[in-house]
Amino acid sequence: MFARTSRIAIATATTILALGTAAATANAAPAPQNCVLNIDSGSMRCYGTFREAVAASTHGRVTDAPLSGKHIDRALADRLKDTTGATSTNGTKGAQDVQLGVIYTDSNYGGSALVLTGGSGCRSGNGRDAQLNLEGTWNNSVSSLTTLSCWLELWDAPNTSGTHQEYQQSTSYVGDAMNDRASSVALL
Repeated sequence: MFARTSRIAIATATTILALGTAAATANAAPAPQNCVLNIDSGSMRCYGTFREAVAASTHGRVTDAPLSGKHIDRALADRLKDTTGATSTNGTKGAQDVQLGVIYTDSNYGGSALVLTGGSGCRSGNGRDAQLNLEGTWNNSVSSLTTLSCWLELWDAPNTSGTHQEYQQSTSYVGDAMNDRASSVALL
C-alpha cells in the first residue's frame, strides 16, 4: 500500500510541477523586439538584437552596437548620425539613411526598441520634417526615447493630433502625460 501511495504522490507532484512550469512559460513576457522603421518607405523589419537592428539600419556601417538599445552612449549616437561615405537604400553614393531617433516601450530605454531611419536628417526644431502613426506593438506603448538626428514630438492621437510633448534630448521617461499614450510621432 505504501509503495502505491508513494507512486501516486510522485505522479501527482510531477504533474503539478509540469503544469506550473507550463503556466509560468505561458505567462512570461514576450522577448523585446528590435525593429527598424524607414519613415520614407514605411517599411519595417525586426531583428533579434538591437545590434542587428543598428547594423541593418546603417547598412553595415555600425556593427558593434550594444545588444540592447538601453546602452546608447554619446560616441555611438555620434556614429549613428554620421553618414559620410555610405550608400543609401536608393543607391545614391555618399548618402545613407540617417538614424533619426529610437523609441522604447519601457522607461530607462528598455523593452522593445524602434529605430527610426530615413533618407534625410532633420533641421532640429526648424519645422516638422516628417510624421508617422504608430501601429501594432508601438501604439500606446512609448515610455522613453533617444533623439539622434531629430527632436521627437509624441502625440496621443493619430495624424499628430491631440495632446503632445516635444523632446529635444534623450529622455529616460516621457512623463505621465505621454507614457503609454503616443499614437503618432513628429520628427522635428
